[in-house]
Amino acid sequence: MLMAFRIPCLIVGALLYNTPWLAAAVICLSIPLPWMAVLIANDRLPRSRSTFQRAPEGPGQRQIDA
Repeated sequence: MLMAFRIPCLIVGALLYNTPWLAAAVICLSIPLPWMAVLIANDRLPRSRSTFQRAPEGPGQRQIDA
């Protein structure tokens, strides 16, 4: 959603070429949008550490011989 605002910001900045300070402000606001989108997309709680479970060993288990 956030990245969808970048192209319209660049188009509005191009349309505001008569007022360079406003065009520059709109274009400068569109520059950090990809960075912010990545930060928001990657913002989640860390995964819980799962434990590795081995197969039970016993006399009836098949094994590969070397």
